[in-house]
Amino acid sequence: MDDELPVELDPPDGVEESELAVEVLRAWIGDGSLLVSLNSSAFGDHVADWGRLLAEVGHHVAKAAVLNGYMEEDEAQAALREAFTNSFETSSGSMSGQLKGQTKH
Repeated sequence: MDDELPVELDPPDGVEESELAVEVLRAWIGDGSLLVSLNSSAFGDHVADWGRLLAEVGHHVAKAAVLNGYMEEDEAQAALREAFTNSFETSSGSMSGQLKGQTKH
C-alpha cells in the first residue's frame, strides 16, 4: 500500500455532469503552512456565503471522520466548531496574499 498523500485530489462526483460548475477553493499544507487559492469574486460582496460554504465543508469533514472510523459525527462537528472559533479569534492577521488570475477550463 502506498502511504503517500495525493498531489491533487480528483474533482467531486457530479462536476463533469453539471451544466455549470465553478471551483471556489483549493487548499494545501506546504512546509507546515496553509496555502490557499480561492475564487475571491465567486460570491461578490456576499461574504456570508463564504461562511455557509465553510460550514458545508465542515459537514463533509465530519462525515469523512465517521467514514474513516475516527469518531462519531457529533464529536467531529463539536471539534470543528471549537477549532474554528478558537482559530478565528486568535488569528494573528499576519497572512499575506494577492489577487491572481484564473485558468479557464
